[in-house]
Amino acid sequence: MHFLNEIIIEKGGKEMGVIPVIQSQLMPPPVKESFMRRASLHKKLASIPHYPLTILHARAGYGKSTALTLFAHDIKVNSCWYSISPNDDDIIPFLTKFVHAVKAKYPGFGAAILTELQMLHNHISDEQLWSLISMVVNETIGLQTPVVIILDDYHHVQKSMVIEKWMKHFLEYIPSNLYVVLSSRSKPSWGLLTSLKVKGELLEITQEDLMLSSGEIEHLLEDSYEITIESQDLERIHHLTEGWAIAVHMLAGSFRNGNFSGSFLENRSETLQDLFDFLALEVLSKQPFGHQEFLLKTSILDELSPPVCDALLDTADSDSVLSKLSQQNVFIQEIDGRKYRYHALFKEFLQNQLKMKNAEEHARLNRRAARYFEKENIENAVYHYLEVAEYERAAHVISQSGKDLLQKGKLQTLLDYLKPIPEVLKNDFPILWFYQGEISRLRSSYEWAESCYKRAIEIGETISDHYLMSISLEGIARIYLDTIQPDKAERVLQRAISLREHSDGSKEEMAELYHLLSENLLNSGQAVKAEKWYERAEALNLPLEEGNLKARIYLRTGRLNKARDLLLKRKNSTKDTGIVHLSQSHRETEILLSIIEAFRGRAEESKKYAEQGMKLGMDIQSPFVEACGWMRMGHAVQLIERYESYLAEKCYNTALDIMDTIDVPRGKAEPYMGLCILLGTQGQYEKAIEAGHKGLYETERVKDVWLSTLIQLCMGIAGIYCEKYESAYQVLVEVRSQFEECGDRYGMMLTSFWKAYAAYETGKEEVFSQEMRQFLNEMYAGDYQYFLKRRTTFGPADIQNFVPMLVKAQKYNIHNPLISELGIGSMDNHPGYTLKVAALGKFRIHLGNRVVLESDWQRGKAKELFEFFITNKNKLVDRVEIFREIWPEQDEDAASRSFKVSLNSLLKTIEPHRKAREESYFIKRNGAFYGINPDAVFQLDTVLFEEWVTEGLTEKDPFQAKELLERGLKLYEGDYLPDHRFADWCLTERERLQVLFLRAAEMLAQVSVRLSDFETCIHWCERILMEEDTWEEAYRLLMFCYYQKNNRPQAIKWYGKCKKVLNAELGVEPMEPTKEMYRMITQAADLEIW
Repeated sequence: MHFLNEIIIEKGGKEMGVIPVIQSQLMPPPVKESFMRRASLHKKLASIPHYPLTILHARAGYGKSTALTLFAHDIKVNSCWYSISPNDDDIIPFLTKFVHAVKAKYPGFGAAILTELQMLHNHISDEQLWSLISMVVNETIGLQTPVVIILDDYHHVQKSMVIEKWMKHFLEYIPSNLYVVLSSRSKPSWGLLTSLKVKGELLEITQEDLMLSSGEIEHLLEDSYEITIESQDLERIHHLTEGWAIAVHMLAGSFRNGNFSGSFLENRSETLQDLFDFLALEVLSKQPFGHQEFLLKTSILDELSPPVCDALLDTADSDSVLSKLSQQNVFIQEIDGRKYRYHALFKEFLQNQLKMKNAEEHARLNRRAARYFEKENIENAVYHYLEVAEYERAAHVISQSGKDLLQKGKLQTLLDYLKPIPEVLKNDFPILWFYQGEISRLRSSYEWAESCYKRAIEIGETISDHYLMSISLEGIARIYLDTIQPDKAERVLQRAISLREHSDGSKEEMAELYHLLSENLLNSGQAVKAEKWYERAEALNLPLEEGNLKARIYLRTGRLNKARDLLLKRKNSTKDTGIVHLSQSHRETEILLSIIEAFRGRAEESKKYAEQGMKLGMDIQSPFVEACGWMRMGHAVQLIERYESYLAEKCYNTALDIMDTIDVPRGKAEPYMGLCILLGTQGQYEKAIEAGHKGLYETERVKDVWLSTLIQLCMGIAGIYCEKYESAYQVLVEVRSQFEECGDRYGMMLTSFWKAYAAYETGKEEVFSQEMRQFLNEMYAGDYQYFLKRRTTFGPADIQNFVPMLVKAQKYNIHNPLISELGIGSMDNHPGYTLKVAALGKFRIHLGNRVVLESDWQRGKAKELFEFFITNKNKLVDRVEIFREIWPEQDEDAASRSFKVSLNSLLKTIEPHRKAREESYFIKRNGAFYGINPDAVFQLDTVLFEEWVTEGLTEKDPFQAKELLERGLKLYEGDYLPDHRFADWCLTERERLQVLFLRAAEMLAQVSVRLSDFETCIHWCERILMEEDTWEEAYRLLMFCYYQKNNRPQAIKWYGKCKKVLNAELGVEPMEPTKEMYRMITQAADLEIW
């Protein structure tokens, strides 16, 4: 027999079951007259708002809840209350009620968190857990007021590993305006408690603090029970009860007529539990017979209400009995209107008495209660059936209610229900095997989960239950998805879909299966098939929490602009609505935008999104997201000229280290891909290929064809950079075929370009014509024109490489309009690379990526002639003036001969492939005038330095100014052309750039002070003084920074140095502002002494 017709397991973006929130859980119990305010305990409790965490831990009956109730009513700060019940022992119900507890006092709190909780699966991942921590922290900070939250009876959820994990990590990042109070029967075993205690951030209230002293017992007896007691008897009571509050209350209740009877003190028990049982028996025996029966029989209930008690006892006066018992304070507490609860110890005592006196009655009552709760509260029904080993009825109820428990995230509760059910009954109710599999899968016990699913499938086949088979197959597929086995997952999902289409599955379930298959196909590189299944899911017109799946399909099929537009739209809509989405790992919007912008050559945008992704990973403590941010940062840094290549390598290695730490091997493929192309551009072929093979090992293991193909493309590019054209070309032929299989138009365009490049370099005219034509056609068709204009991840490191190829394409009449549009129709002499010149500090030249070595300059004067030209870069210089500056000791004829020889040597050095008698591209001649060709593309560090620092000097925003100034100053590695320190022709330029450096460094130091970044200010002031030791503003800033860092001796020392240098170098005193700064520092020091 099976009960599957009513079972609908909701997954994916569907809302989970509603978590019932009982208002009485969110408010402290009312203060009773019998509650006693204890001075010593009250003093400790009053300090709660001074500690981020307070823990009260003691056994039952010591008055933890009573003490906190009094505190909550007395405190001036708003306190939020959450009485935790045994049913809250899973993270989703726990967090839901936690948020509602705060929301009860602050109505604007937690709406976004509750929305996310409702949209979660029945289990949450580590990343989602961290994201929820981040959301709760941020929303609490947003309240901008002190908040106390009391978590009473925390012991009910201490066995939940996920709640414990959430609490530990939440407390590590607890907001400064939040004070958590935790009450439990046992102290949590959290490692962070030690550090909190050392830092003075933990208040611990122990069982000893809660024990009643002799004086407090006397006060309680006299004021609350009107019992007068002798001092010797008081000491005997204190000794007997050991200050256990519940025992004192029970003992007091046993004294008749307000007169103390010492005979009760003669029954000294072995343990406090024995004492409690003795006293409880006294309390019970003093009740009328009818009340005794009521107490015993209703003790099987966790929560008492008149309707439930009437149904259980087949009576109609439960309301009256409960009211009387409550008034008599017979260890029964009113919790919500007409609902009550026995004290835990008293309830246990009553149940033991009932079992001992009449076990059959105990069983009968549990069965009766279970039948009643089948209509009212399924969890209670299962509890009562299991209590008396009615496993078949329990299995029946679980089979119909398990889906609701899964949707509510109550995995531990469901697991506790399933454990005692015999296997033979699970076979009769095979949906139970499915539930067992779901719990195990969500807790990463994949082997046992698959075994459970397979049991359900076997039984489903026997009874022809297609729905059961389908959902179990889906469970197995999710295991394969979790463990990255896309080939296995595809087969299982196809079968699950086929079975679901022949069962009574809902449209929502079908859409989710289509979506799962689409994502699985995408992950295995089958983007075209993935898109078809995605469209089938979309056709059902149901909302899907897609994890940016559509944008990822666009990315893997080369529709980069569409992917970017879709992601930006999603990002903006999320920002506008204020909805906070949980982490989606590599699917995160910023992470995807970063790689798309890198592919599109927008390096700064890529870097910005990578930084956002890294920050998100750190904020939510998701190492995987952080690692994705690092690898995407590596792609961006490779494309930005101002960064050294070692920074990109560092980014990739950081990502690899994180992936090793969290043991996610597949995540290492992309950093290896980045390293492959980075090392290839540096000419390190063997290392590049090694990195490529390491990446391929990971992608081929999980059959991700698309990423494998990108890595192979990088290996081909590395081969071309290292002039291994034939082998690289063969790799590219295979890569082209694989990109066609994946449907990636961008990848096809890239492959055509590099095949054309290899053909161009090897002089294969026919192949070049064919591949170049295909490249340009695909570039236009895919709207990839930016590939020619900006450096991209898989494009040439020097975009000037395009020019000679395009010029040659013109000869074959390939896309002539493009050639005209780019303005390169007449550039027959273009060398095909960018000339990069560094003149600040050591003089260096790069021809594209190739370094010009000192030995490449055949004549020293050839190098000096080039340095002269770049110094006069904005004009052509008369050859006579050149003779005078470079060869002042020679006459005109000798200088003319030297000039011709040096110029020829210069041109061979910077344009080694220039044909004989062909005009130079970089050096222009106009009659007797020579100089840098103003139309040539070259890069000079002095120009970049001047542009960036000039912009930084005028920028009003301090953060932007700091970034611009740092970017420019990083280029200033030393004086301009230091090897010509005494040459007149570069003296003016050197001094001009030095003054610009000093102004920019001073401004950066001042901006850093505004931003309280004193270390940066100190660094640049010291750099200023290395260049110019009389720069007084630098001394003032150093004095101020050390003063702010509470290092007055160092501040005073800098004033002394300033005074000494100014006197020695200029014969002057420091200016008045500097003296005023000195007086301020010394006076503050004097005040501190007093």
